[in-house]
Amino acid sequence: MTAEVKRGRSSRLSGKNQLTIPVAALRAAGMHSGDLLEVESAEPGRIVLRRWKSRFDGVTGTLPGLERDADIEASRDQWGT
Repeated sequence: MTAEVKRGRSSRLSGKNQLTIPVAALRAAGMHSGDLLEVESAEPGRIVLRRWKSRFDGVTGTLPGLERDADIEASRDQWGT
């Protein structure tokens, strides 16, 4: 095992295409357990992930009845009825 692997800077892609991201990398990116991620770009040998951002992030709290912690999906379901 190399020194780089021992220090937690590497991960192995599982047979189910799952990857555990080292805690130091997550902290540096400001990400936390449970965050939704999306693939921003992919090219040979490189994948860039970013935290998924809802299209409602910029407007929640500006509309009456929508709070920052509102369940947007539940609200959308109510608007359709």
